Amino acid sequence: MAKNGKPGIEWWISLLGDNDPAVRKKAARALGEMRNPLALAPLVAALKDPDGTVRAYAVTALGAMKEPAAAGPLVSALSDPDDEVRKCAALALGSVSDRAALTPLTIALGDTSPEVRNLAVIALGKMAVPGTVKPLISALKDPSDSVRISAAGALSMLRTRGASAPLAAAIKDPSSQVRKTAIAGLIRLGTGSTPALLKALKDKNGNTRYLAAGALGIIEDRRAVEPLIEALKDDNLTVRFASAEALGIIRDPRAVAPLIAALADKNDLVRISVVVALGSLKDMKAAEALVGALEDKDAHVRTFVVVALKTITGEDFSGGPQKWAAWLARRKTENS
Repeated sequence: MAKNGKPGIEWWISLLGDNDPAVRKKAARALGEMRNPLALAPLVAALKDPDGTVRAYAVTALGAMKEPAAAGPLVSALSDPDDEVRKCAALALGSVSDRAALTPLTIALGDTSPEVRNLAVIALGKMAVPGTVKPLISALKDPSDSVRISAAGALSMLRTRGASAPLAAAIKDPSSQVRKTAIAGLIRLGTGSTPALLKALKDKNGNTRYLAAGALGIIEDRRAVEPLIEALKDDNLTVRFASAEALGIIRDPRAVAPLIAALADKNDLVRISVVVALGSLKDMKAAEALVGALEDKDAHVRTFVVVALKTITGEDFSGGPQKWAAWLARRKTENS
């Protein structure tokens, strides 16, 4: 016993040899919570315990200690016949972050258990050392949705340009969560992902083009302006909607004339997005076209047009199209 009356480390170590696996499991957990280097060797020895649950607790305890010397035994635990032990080993190696674990974790990406593969991906993402990008890219093709989601997330956290093309490819993934994670990763990479997103903007899949347009707007790279202007003519209405929205966020004056032309789009939602974008650009050249758009057949479009006109002109006419038309006429006279 320790001086404070609580069991000391020696007592817990002795319990690793108890006949009852429940006691051995409790001892391994307690030693992990202590994080005392004296427990390292006994816990490593416990990795050969005949009970899989005890081995799993010993692995978890070694991971909690975060001792570099634990990396080797934890790597060995990746080959344990018990799925739970291998899962704990992959998770623990992420905490130890020893480069020696790179190859074993890469091999673990081929494990029969999707949970082991997922935890191996998470561990590789935490390591953030040269050599992790390639296996994480390969994990984007894993049959398990959860593994692909983790791989996309890990690649985005590494913030390396080598991840942009694979993440752009992942926005075509059948899983919506993978697509969302990939897009978030591309946005996190910033302008470094622009070339990959511009390529995705021309993809044959409409949803891929839509996601790419939205991401390009958030990144606000002016290299995307001309391709987004071209995308205002896309045959997919969601792509046109997202492209107009993106141009409104980037606010490049080159977009004014194409957006004015897009006020004639056949879809109400697209026209709303165009109107909002013109309001964001605050270019007086759009005012005449917007006054004309007050006659739009859709009431929602007309409501957004009024807001855009107020934003651009600083005027506020409550009398409807006639007062805006009168204002426009006066302005033309004054400027003639």
